[in-house]
Amino acid sequence: MSLIMKLAFIFSPFIRLGNSMKRAISPSIKHYFAPKPSDHTYAVSHWKNEAIVQTKYGQVSGYSDKGSWCWKGIPYATPPVGKLRWKAPIDPVPWRGTRRTRKFGNAAAQVMLILGPLGSEDCLYLNIWRPRTTETELPVYLYIHGGGNSIGSAATSSYFGNAVAEKSNMLYVSVNYRLGAMGWFFHPAVTGTGSPEDQSGNYGTLDLVKSLEWIKDNITAFGGDPNNVTIAGESGGAFNVLSLLVSPSAQGLFHRAVVESGIASVWTTEDAITQSEGLLVALLIKDGKVANEGEAHKYISAMQNDEINEYLLSKSAFTITKGIPTMDFGMAQWRTIFADGAVIPKDGYDVFSSGEWANKVPVIIGCTKDEMKLFGHFRKDVSLSTREYNLIWGYHSLLWRANGVDNPASKMTAKTDTPVYVYRFDWGSPDENGISVLPGDKGQELGAHHGADIPFFLGMGESDFAILIGKTHTKDNQLGREKLTGLCMNYLANFARTGNPNDDGSPQWPQWTNTEGKEKGLVLDADFIDLKISYLNERITVQNITDRINSELDEPLRGKVLAMLDNFIGFKDR
Repeated sequence: MSLIMKLAFIFSPFIRLGNSMKRAISPSIKHYFAPKPSDHTYAVSHWKNEAIVQTKYGQVSGYSDKGSWCWKGIPYATPPVGKLRWKAPIDPVPWRGTRRTRKFGNAAAQVMLILGPLGSEDCLYLNIWRPRTTETELPVYLYIHGGGNSIGSAATSSYFGNAVAEKSNMLYVSVNYRLGAMGWFFHPAVTGTGSPEDQSGNYGTLDLVKSLEWIKDNITAFGGDPNNVTIAGESGGAFNVLSLLVSPSAQGLFHRAVVESGIASVWTTEDAITQSEGLLVALLIKDGKVANEGEAHKYISAMQNDEINEYLLSKSAFTITKGIPTMDFGMAQWRTIFADGAVIPKDGYDVFSSGEWANKVPVIIGCTKDEMKLFGHFRKDVSLSTREYNLIWGYHSLLWRANGVDNPASKMTAKTDTPVYVYRFDWGSPDENGISVLPGDKGQELGAHHGADIPFFLGMGESDFAILIGKTHTKDNQLGREKLTGLCMNYLANFARTGNPNDDGSPQWPQWTNTEGKEKGLVLDADFIDLKISYLNERITVQNITDRINSELDEPLRGKVLAMLDNFIGFKDR
């Protein structure tokens, strides 16, 4: 098999996603029939268990999707194109007549491995699933897709809402938002004027805020409760959930939060300016206006701010995105979420420690046991079968937990009684006897890898990672897997309704405590047949990871492990 064929096979989940995005670039008139603009908004309708619903901005027509009603591609903001690029989103333009909402709206503009440019800057659309019943005031579950804030789409089948709507009796919303440099861009020439939100650089964050505002104004028409909204996301989606917890812009718009495999990292505006300057330099060199970086900096210093702004606005989203280096799975090396002082506090996530952050709501926060093995599996830095592989990616995974789970949980609960529920997802990781429920060598090579928990929380079956890494859901592990899926979905449904995942019939999930020796969280796991639930008793910190490496390893392995960890977020600043 040729290299191209192998790459195409490896990235086939993204090819399927890409095909849906390509269709979104040139939607049919029938698909995106948008009647004539209206000069006023409308009173939202009452839920009637029908496909046609009146929103504040116009009537939408969905369809019956198995046991759910479904509406796809509803605009929640005006397309952020032209002069609206790198501006806070604004309300959608109302329309007359009925808009067909039966296919996904455009994914955000991005550049994917193998596939190249996909999506559109016109991407601010959301999707809704709800049970086919007359029930109203259902809990609302807003899911934010992953992809490192630079790739991905809500159109991925793993993120469909049928199971949450039908099994958990909730109203499920998924959303697209601006990604990469189109969603997070900070440069004085571009962000130096306008409202504080316009100047923030956090446009992807503000898109999500706008989607929450849309939910507040419109969700009763679909039978949802605007006073009971849970936000959730995995990976990049979890980064964004964390950012919304501290964002004053989102205050009062949601009431619970689920953070799955997030990293609590915020960048300074100085960091943001440095990377935007680097992009500007790369574009000028590519255009042949200068020969090298030195000349580029001189050229820029002679430009007026309005010239720089016009130059950047003249570039397509794909030209800009293609100028940014990439890393794992084609994700852009582009820092997102800036401590601008308006949308995100200047103190970033340190504001948790003060006890005074914008949205003190009940939180579920957790990660998988072997987060980083997915990345190690494809980087091939170390042979998959060696002890060195387990050590390097095991320490990487512990560091992910320290930075993305234990540290923020400790800060959130330091000065408040905010309920925080911590989990570690272990399904697939080898047990104390080296036995894994995964087939073949996948337990050793992947374990409970990044993203392994998505199908268990959303209930849509094996995720799109299956074609990337091979089948992990088998007949052998079906009984235990289905019991764990049921438990995970039950916990989340309870949490969305009450702010507490517990009920009388499930293993009790303790709240996080900073008191040493007390149970701090739940381990979610199952063997081939039954659940294997246990508890976390130790807080993981960067310092005790460092101490563990120094005590457990000898040179030269110790030096190699420390060197590989040194560039990982949260470790280099220890």
